[in-house]
Amino acid sequence: MPQKSASFKRGKVKAKSQSKTSTDEPAVKKKKVIKDENFPRGGGVWKIQDSSDQSSSQNIANPDAELFKEVDEQHKSLQSRRKKKEEAKKSKAQQKPRVPILVDNQPEPHLLTRQILAPGMLVLGCVKEVHEYNLIISLPNNLSGTVALTQISPAYTQQLQRLTQLSEEDVANEETDVADLHTLFKVGTIVPCKVLSVQTTKQSGVKINLSLNPADINRDLTSESLHNGMSIFGSISSVEDRGYVVDLGIRGVKTFMKSLDAEKFIQLHNEGYSLKVGQPVYCGLKLGEDRMERVAGDTRTVNVMIDPVEVSVSQLKGEMDVKFNNLVPGMRVAARVTKVCDNGGVVVKFLSFKGSIPVTHLSSRSPTKGDQLKASILYIHPTTKAVVLTTLPHILDYGGVPQNTALTQYDKGDIVEEARVLYTDLKRGVYFRVEDGVTALASPKNLSDEKNSDMKVNFKRGTVHRCRVLGVDWMDNVVHVGLKKSLFSKSFLSLKSLHPGDLLECEVVELRDKGAIVKAGNISGIIPSMHLADIPLKMPEKKFTSGCKIKCRILKNDLVKKSLVLTAKKSLIHTQLPLLTDFAQLEKGLQVEGYIIKTYSKGVLVGFYDNVKGFVPKKELSTEEISHPEKVFYTGQVVKCLVLDWNTEKGTLTLSFKSDDWEQHGSRLADVPEDFQIGKTVDCKVRQKSKTGLDVVIGTSGVSAFLPRIHLSDSKATCDLQMEVIKPDSVLRNCVYLSHSSVLILSRRKSIVDYFKENVVVTNITDLKDGMLIPGTVKSIHPRYGIFVELPAGLVGLAPNRYVSDRQWQRAKEQYYTGQAVIARILQTNAQDNKCLVSLRMQECYQGNTDASIVEEYLLALDILCKHGGKTSMFAPDIEIGDICTAFYLGRSDDKIVYKLTDHGLTAKCPLDLMDDEDDDNMSSVEVAVLNFNTKDTSVDVVSNKEVVTAIKEKLQTKGKVHQKVKGKVLLICDEVTVVILQGSLRGQVAHIPTKKHLNDVLGPSFSVAQQLTISIQKIFNGHVVGVLDYPPHRQTNRQTVDGLDFENGKFNLDPGNVVEGRLQKLKKRSGILVNLVGGAKGIVCLTDLFDEYQNDPLTYFKQGQHLKCYVIDLGPRQTYQLSLRKSRITNDKSDVKDPEVLGVKSIRVGQVVRGYIIKKTSSDILVRIGRDLFGTIDGADFSQIDRRTKRLLFNGKIVISAKITSLEGDKVKMKFLSYKKDETKGKTIKRQHSMNSVDSEDSRKVNSEGDSEDESEKQPRKKKTKKMRENNESDILTEESHNNTRDRLSELPSLKIDQAFSWDADLTLPPTDGAGSSSDETDTEENLRKPQKSKKDKKKEECMLFEFEKKQLEGVVQPEKADDFERLVLQSPDSSLVWIRYMAYHLESSEIEKAQAVAERALKTISFREEQERLNVWVAYLNLENMYGTPAQLQKVLERAVQQNEPLNVYQQLVSIYIKSGKLEEAEQLYSKMVKKHSANKSVWLGFGEFLFRNGRAESARKLLQRSLNSLEKRDHVETISKFAQMEFKYGDAERGKTMFENILVNYPRRTDLWSIYIDMVVKVGDIEGARLLFERVINLQMAMKKMKFFFKKFLDFEEKHGDEFTVASVKQKAQEYVDSH
Repeated sequence: MPQKSASFKRGKVKAKSQSKTSTDEPAVKKKKVIKDENFPRGGGVWKIQDSSDQSSSQNIANPDAELFKEVDEQHKSLQSRRKKKEEAKKSKAQQKPRVPILVDNQPEPHLLTRQILAPGMLVLGCVKEVHEYNLIISLPNNLSGTVALTQISPAYTQQLQRLTQLSEEDVANEETDVADLHTLFKVGTIVPCKVLSVQTTKQSGVKINLSLNPADINRDLTSESLHNGMSIFGSISSVEDRGYVVDLGIRGVKTFMKSLDAEKFIQLHNEGYSLKVGQPVYCGLKLGEDRMERVAGDTRTVNVMIDPVEVSVSQLKGEMDVKFNNLVPGMRVAARVTKVCDNGGVVVKFLSFKGSIPVTHLSSRSPTKGDQLKASILYIHPTTKAVVLTTLPHILDYGGVPQNTALTQYDKGDIVEEARVLYTDLKRGVYFRVEDGVTALASPKNLSDEKNSDMKVNFKRGTVHRCRVLGVDWMDNVVHVGLKKSLFSKSFLSLKSLHPGDLLECEVVELRDKGAIVKAGNISGIIPSMHLADIPLKMPEKKFTSGCKIKCRILKNDLVKKSLVLTAKKSLIHTQLPLLTDFAQLEKGLQVEGYIIKTYSKGVLVGFYDNVKGFVPKKELSTEEISHPEKVFYTGQVVKCLVLDWNTEKGTLTLSFKSDDWEQHGSRLADVPEDFQIGKTVDCKVRQKSKTGLDVVIGTSGVSAFLPRIHLSDSKATCDLQMEVIKPDSVLRNCVYLSHSSVLILSRRKSIVDYFKENVVVTNITDLKDGMLIPGTVKSIHPRYGIFVELPAGLVGLAPNRYVSDRQWQRAKEQYYTGQAVIARILQTNAQDNKCLVSLRMQECYQGNTDASIVEEYLLALDILCKHGGKTSMFAPDIEIGDICTAFYLGRSDDKIVYKLTDHGLTAKCPLDLMDDEDDDNMSSVEVAVLNFNTKDTSVDVVSNKEVVTAIKEKLQTKGKVHQKVKGKVLLICDEVTVVILQGSLRGQVAHIPTKKHLNDVLGPSFSVAQQLTISIQKIFNGHVVGVLDYPPHRQTNRQTVDGLDFENGKFNLDPGNVVEGRLQKLKKRSGILVNLVGGAKGIVCLTDLFDEYQNDPLTYFKQGQHLKCYVIDLGPRQTYQLSLRKSRITNDKSDVKDPEVLGVKSIRVGQVVRGYIIKKTSSDILVRIGRDLFGTIDGADFSQIDRRTKRLLFNGKIVISAKITSLEGDKVKMKFLSYKKDETKGKTIKRQHSMNSVDSEDSRKVNSEGDSEDESEKQPRKKKTKKMRENNESDILTEESHNNTRDRLSELPSLKIDQAFSWDADLTLPPTDGAGSSSDETDTEENLRKPQKSKKDKKKEECMLFEFEKKQLEGVVQPEKADDFERLVLQSPDSSLVWIRYMAYHLESSEIEKAQAVAERALKTISFREEQERLNVWVAYLNLENMYGTPAQLQKVLERAVQQNEPLNVYQQLVSIYIKSGKLEEAEQLYSKMVKKHSANKSVWLGFGEFLFRNGRAESARKLLQRSLNSLEKRDHVETISKFAQMEFKYGDAERGKTMFENILVNYPRRTDLWSIYIDMVVKVGDIEGARLLFERVINLQMAMKKMKFFFKKFLDFEEKHGDEFTVASVKQKAQEYVDSH
């Protein structure tokens, strides 16, 4: 029975163990195990024996019993040890908190601990600290985690990777849009995190690594699980023109956010700046009503918004059918309390799931069962699926923008004098209430140094205690404090208590690449590598060992970034000079000590304390000249400075190293070899490369020298290639000593090497002779003086502005750059001042020969870099210039097409000039020919033109010969080298020629793409053909005359007194003519220098482009030569001079009669040009008797006048008008010429042979002639007169401005004239000779009639009906666009398109260039014509011409108006898009585009356009732009949105009268009377000036009188009276 009972018990235990859940370990039946020692290894036999047989086995007499006795004892001891271990494990497991499970049982509320944290767990956190390379995240229950820089988002990581691939120079030159963590994150930002790992380290304890990657957080979400109104965490993936692409980390989902949906977030969080890639955002989904099911394999596009208000109220709802896997921390839910636990926490039910809320995350201290709570998910355990929630307000109300809480004012170490006890928790500790309602918590271990026996007795509710801040828990919203006495005696350091310049004792934690990490108490800091010592340390690890104590000085203390930067330089620690920490300390002459941050070619940047920086210009570096600061100074060097000047507003500080109190930098000469001599050729070995050049060692001497980058070649492009090609330890040959100062400088330029070989070396300015040609380098460019050129041996010369270039020196000066190789001609030396003047002009420096060595050096370096670089080759070694490759289309830009080479994978760029027209639409593969390699972006330049590619493919294999001349066509023009395809016997071969014919030829190139050239081959090597442009041979005679022109040394001589050839460039009204001279110089011929006898309307004798022989008088201002076309000057024959030259005041006398031209009219005086630089004044009253048409010609400088000199007062010449010159050749006065030639004034006065005997009865029938008869007579007269007097017609009638439309049906009415029936020239002449002249009264009456006739015809009252009529009109008023446009319309009515186009071309050639508006009117009409009747290509050509000759913006605006009127809305939008890119700073363009979009029902596009415009326009234009767009919203869009926009403006500008007035008017127009009345109520209660208030009260009264009643009117009057009484 006993055995049965025991067996039954064992069975019950076994059944009981099987009934337990799967999580418990199954019970194991214990048996006695005996080990057989005969099988000690591998084959041990384990014998099992039941306990029931033990007694019987002991009673058996067995001789081997003793053998097993020892074994049994060992087994028992082993079994007891196992029991002890199992009991220890059980007790340890009981001490650990049990992880809650979520099956059918309700989870118990618990706090997050380190033991619960597990990889893969999702938990809600808050940004606690933002560092340079990581984030510190506050987790629940005072835990903290770290987010690495690469765990933010994939897009941000890609940006960082691209940034690391760029060099420092590229980063400085390019605009990198990679935001730092301080821009992306702010303290207090709440983010969901994924736990990546939990590590335990000795130094920092537990380290929790987290991820913010949306793909990690939302990994279980799918496109089907998305519902409208959900709030999901994401990050900005890219910034687009119309919004942002957001990465939610959900497969199959693309997310886009419109710019408008990010406005509020940007204003609140980003302070108005646009979002950046990697920035975290909480997104509210906007799926709309028509949500579609996602089809397998398709991608779903979702629109989101990040409005903080809407995001903060988003919540998961039951009808969303949310699965458990879709839950993410931060999601809000509605929860119901199902159980209140003993520990104060609650168990809740939300959606269809269960969860718990710990007591520390309950906003209410006494929840009851059944209460409805709004909660947010705090964390989810990945294994147990336990969901813990929170109801704390700062988490529930979070909408994406951190809120300013009182926690920010507490730092570690702060002492709180009064902390009142709220309640005590035996496990958590004591809760206190401190200032500003902040809750503080003191854990039991921090309450007292001694063991606290009774917490509730010692800390009664309401008692006040003193405590010290230990830390801030952002998630639990509490401050952790301590009350131990030892805490108050302990020295706590905080960043607030530290200041730049303070000394600090630190302990080294570890040494990293960027510096040493140190700590002082509880504060960590960094000593950058450059600040570890006064000089760079080769082995810093020996000095900075972990745990060693060092003395430091604080350089910068950033409280925002919570970073502390220190220095360990002894010079700065023990300095006796003032510590510069603020601009307020600055005084002129103040001596300070700092450190060099960076060296530049123009100076040195010096750093001080608290981020104060100053710049030392190159001239202030030393009393000795330092040409290469980077070789004298090094980063981190401690330097003493003198304060020169500063600007507090701009934050600039200018310093100097010059002082007598310390040794000057660079004063010691560099070491040189024994055989050193300027100009000597040496070999050197490269020791080190830098951005500015090469550090080399000269031969076997071991002397160090520097070879600047710019001295590797005469070509800048070749210098860049050489820097890539040359490697350390390379040997460079044919270098020469260039200068010797603090640094020994070498050069490898061919121009300098050849100069030293062929000439005597000049090392002193006294050795320089006028006329010497010396190679040099552009040292600096001064805007006022000219260009300073550095010559060998350190000599410096100045090229004055006018000696910079032969022509256009202002433009040429802009083309020069510092470091450029040039050839200088010595003009003048001054040994006393050690200065010299040089010339860079081509006419002095160009010797007629073009050196092809630049091309040769370039191609050699390119070959080494591209083909012979081995593994480091930038390009495939099997691709060469001239190869034919297959490429496929990638995209296009404004000036080129981008391809991808199929076989090599290289990017290829083809300029638009080198492609076929059909290639633009061909997106498939094309054949291209390689023309050049670009090392900067590892791409190749190609040509895709089929004709060129075929020619290269089928090129002739004939080898060219040196000096062979061959035709070619330009394909590609680079800065230094131009690629040409040869023709003739070398057809299809590619050659290279220099782009510029000389080093000083900065205004080149002188040819264009597809231009035909004659090339002289200079060299053939490595398959390259190098040539030069075959320029015409220059004459070698010293001086000769060619066709009357002065020609000297192969160039035209422009010295005064010489005759040169030129081409008329421009006719300048009232001034003269502008001439382009040979060699590129410009000259001007004054009106008085055109003829020996002054002519009326002298400019009509010349035309643009006419070749002229000019006499050089002198070089005038602005590098313009004063010229003369007088025959007496050119031929030196003064026998026929009728109007001698007036050279000055001394050449005239009082009473002398002189002739000249009127050039200006003022209110009282007339200014007359009587000589080249001499003017006289005439009283305007002298011209009172002259008719106004003649006056118009006189005052335009078209008529020669005679005047008598009345007085000479210094340079002032006063004259009296005598007469004006009449046209003697035609027997008519200029006055009569100016009358319309279509109506002969002689014919109008013609009478019968009886003369005055004709009475009124005989004249009457002539007045009754029909309209047709008069028109025919008029036409005959016009036609005949046009043939006879073409040269006499003057075209200076002002263009008439007609506001009304044309009237094509008006009658042509001629003024009544006498004797108009005869048209015989012979009779007219005879009768005119016999005819007596009419009285003055008749003449005046006749002139009035003619004027009225002309006016009516020009204004359209008299309508032309034939082409001849229009021809007369355009002759009478050639500058009137109105006449020309009517002429065009006449042809269009007859469908004569080509004739209308011809008229437009004639108008553009005829109208004076000064009449800009008239020309623009014709261009607009021309564009309208092509738009209606032409092709798009023709319209584009006209547009390009119009843009070149007019203000582009005006042309574009007119064309877009044409498009809109003709219904071509798509073309109008494309043109507007182009306009806002080219003229982004012009608000009228944005406003026009916005109105266009609104008018065409595209309000959303217009709203996006507003955001773009604000990014481009200046801030001063923002208010007006937003106001205009708001008005458009009222007119065409959403009136409520317009109101919102006005309200936002008025928040910042509440006293803008114009904004209030417009806003009110807009509200009234939409019919919102009550809204307008409320606005009036608001505005009259503002504090504004009396004048403004009067305006609004009057406006309010008018409004009420129109829209209100007598009560409202009385109310306004009463308020106005109250306002007047109170003011």
